[in-house]
Amino acid sequence: MACPNFDLSEYQNSEYTNYLSRWNGCADLSPSFFENSVSYLEKEKRLYLEVSPVYEFECMFDLYEDLEYPIPTAYQREVTEAEVESWRAELQIVREKFGSAFQVQPPNPLYPYDSTEQRINAFSGTTVVVPLGEGILNFCYANFRSAYEHCASAYQVLIKTADAPKKIRCTEEGVIHLYELYAEVFPTLSEVFYSSIYTAAFPPQFTRKTKQALEYYQHYLLFLQSEFLDLIEFCLDKSYRPEVLGQLYPSERYSLWCKIKGVPSCHKRQETFQPDSCDPHGTEMPFGTDLDKIDIGQEIILTPAQKAFCEEYGLPEYELELCYKIPSFISSGYTCNNLRDMLYLEFSKVLEAGLEFQKCRRCGKYFIVKGNYHGAYCDRIADGEHRTCQQLAAQEAYLEKLKNNDGKNPLSVYQKYYKRYFARVQAGSLKREKFKLWQYEAVQMRDTCLKGDLLLQEFEDWLEGSMPNRPHKYSQ
Repeated sequence: MACPNFDLSEYQNSEYTNYLSRWNGCADLSPSFFENSVSYLEKEKRLYLEVSPVYEFECMFDLYEDLEYPIPTAYQREVTEAEVESWRAELQIVREKFGSAFQVQPPNPLYPYDSTEQRINAFSGTTVVVPLGEGILNFCYANFRSAYEHCASAYQVLIKTADAPKKIRCTEEGVIHLYELYAEVFPTLSEVFYSSIYTAAFPPQFTRKTKQALEYYQHYLLFLQSEFLDLIEFCLDKSYRPEVLGQLYPSERYSLWCKIKGVPSCHKRQETFQPDSCDPHGTEMPFGTDLDKIDIGQEIILTPAQKAFCEEYGLPEYELELCYKIPSFISSGYTCNNLRDMLYLEFSKVLEAGLEFQKCRRCGKYFIVKGNYHGAYCDRIADGEHRTCQQLAAQEAYLEKLKNNDGKNPLSVYQKYYKRYFARVQAGSLKREKFKLWQYEAVQMRDTCLKGDLLLQEFEDWLEGSMPNRPHKYSQ
């Protein structure tokens, strides 16, 4: 087909074309590299992310042998049991970095105590359990700027070792060269990748070690963070512009957001559906069952009607027997091959589930509203602290209350009598059981006073008379 001879000197790209250019990568880097599997359990509201191990040496070994390529030095010698245990411990430290928010299930080693147990990426081959919405928040609040600053000098050294373009004679050689490049780049930029669970699971494909590749990836991450924080505020925060958006569902807000931004609201999700005997998605059929109740050894005796059925359809009888022994569960899952697809998959599930997000009054970060509880503070560990925003806010509120009434308030009065009566417990003049009963009642009275339903003086009078002094045995 002939190409028209147009003068493009004044041509302007559409807003959407410019938007897409942010996601397509650059000449030296592609955001799409790993192809990971994701399944979603609706009742649990959890995503199960299976991270592909394809770019680890255990999956590359056969390719090296088929092409008669020299095995990398790191995998040529026999390794000791102590070395393998050390590798495992290091991987576990990285996996535990994300705390209780995510569950990381490591793979079983193919060859225990073998050099192939070395991992370029600590999350290769793992299954990561992501509570719905937490993956997006974890990504949005990752400190990529600081991680880049720490990795910049090491990457500059790596750039100086860049070789001329590799000559390849077949696709398999190209795969090997990409693997070797990945084995160089990932450890160098590991702090960036390990800043969030999704950047670890979906690292990009570096085709060359250049300054442009790193700069593009940094802009890519920061722009994605900005976009999803904007989406959370606009679509999921009920306190945002309630006079305009309050009557709209989150999905309707998202549709409006797309119109404002000039981008389509359609996102393709690559879903696979199959009946599968190995992967239950729940505990009730047809999605799953209690595996302990499945008796694989039970004897199945086919009826004449069942045997006639097999003969009619040319089905081996053992196949029908297996159907009666082992149930097949409805299994569906998604395939994602880049970070943006993963974030939009989770975001679409958030819209379907109707989750609500709220901004913490202390740290200013969003958190997911659980049930009907609309607390003002999140349960994250605040930066530079060892306690959550909820705990810190409670302490700050307590200290503020102590400032009122010259330090005399229901809390301070309660603490005064608590210490007095507990001292008797320690001295042995008051039984611990009696003290616990008193404490329970005193707390109820304290909370009633805090609500304003009991005067402070009445509360103090009650405390004073609630545990009268025992008369001394020598008193007359």
